[in-house]
Amino acid sequence: MVALGVFAKPPQPGLVKTRLIPAIGATGAARIYRYCLDHALELAHHSGLDYQLYLSQHSDDALFQAEQYTVQKGADLGGRMLHALEDMISRFHDGAIIIGSDCLDMNIGHLQAAAQALANHELVLQPTEDGGYALIGCTRAQPELFRNVAWSSGQVLAQTLSNAERLNYRVSLLETVRDIDTLQDVEQYPELLTLITSA
Repeated sequence: MVALGVFAKPPQPGLVKTRLIPAIGATGAARIYRYCLDHALELAHHSGLDYQLYLSQHSDDALFQAEQYTVQKGADLGGRMLHALEDMISRFHDGAIIIGSDCLDMNIGHLQAAAQALANHELVLQPTEDGGYALIGCTRAQPELFRNVAWSSGQVLAQTLSNAERLNYRVSLLETVRDIDTLQDVEQYPELLTLITSA
């Protein structure tokens, strides 16, 4: 079986979607994040995969009362993903997938395609339009896969693929999607615009 991990932060104003705050304020940014997080959790619930929520910190938010979550461990994003992947792979030997909580384009079909790809590939990635990725899955998690990656930059995907090539990973790429980091991203989704105009 392939496991699914959802990476998330408590949707507190000022702590999430900080690049949006200058344009729409901390409360608006938190509303956007919560909406996207709801979408990610809904996908996890209906994916058919055994999933685990990995939070950046402990939270008493009502959103997580029905969830059993683990607090992320690691010095940076790469370290946190490595730890989560190792954790899941140790329990589900067919592989593990991690998604974030800011991609409304992602659907259950993507998760199922990623799980299927791991039958014949060591690594699966879903690229994003800004040069990163919205999903990563692997059958073996090696620290070198996450080294020398400029997180939150437009080079994340390219640098990860370069690392994967050196590790002789067979790589499967899913279709490219948009994640939500900027006001231009928000403007592509009428439902998100409603959240910040109805306040």
